[in-house]
Amino acid sequence: MWKSALKISFITIFALALGGWFGTWSRDMQSGNEAYRRGDYDAALAAFQQAVLQKPDNPIAHHNLGTALYQQGKFKAAAAAFQVSLLTGEQRAETYYNLGNAQFRAGELGKAIESYRHALRLTPTDADAKHNLQLALQLIQNQQKMSGQQKTGRRDTPVPKVSQSEARRLLEQLREKENSIRRKSLQRQFKSGYRREKDW
Repeated sequence: MWKSALKISFITIFALALGGWFGTWSRDMQSGNEAYRRGDYDAALAAFQQAVLQKPDNPIAHHNLGTALYQQGKFKAAAAAFQVSLLTGEQRAETYYNLGNAQFRAGELGKAIESYRHALRLTPTDADAKHNLQLALQLIQNQQKMSGQQKTGRRDTPVPKVSQSEARRLLEQLREKENSIRRKSLQRQFKSGYRREKDW
């Protein structure tokens, strides 16, 4: 009799503890989602961190943690959270897209391109992923052009064209400034008593 009563009480305590554990995780996720919707990303981050501690293998908790980190400008940490979400759960286009955005903002354009490509393999009609992929590819091209120009010392930026009268005016301003500097220099020399020998 005691053994069966002990088993029943053990099962009841275990079920209550397990229910409380799952209930806490759900409450943390719910409060994190509500805080996120309100724009209170600090509270959302704290709630999602608690949810991740309670269920470290839950991809949704990691995904939500990544979105809160992203909103706080912690792009590398957000990318890491999205990667864990992908490792612990199914390959979701939304997670790859968010991972690409975090990598893009962290300055990791090559990784962002790969993430956007993964997102497009899963959802080929995603216009945002296509746009961001094109933007990242364009930025990579621009960086390569700039680094190529710096290595060769070339500049493709055109020299602004100035009219002849504008050029004369600029030269005159330059001469006046140069003369002003010479006068000030000579005045300092005379005040200090130093006299330069004439060179003619």
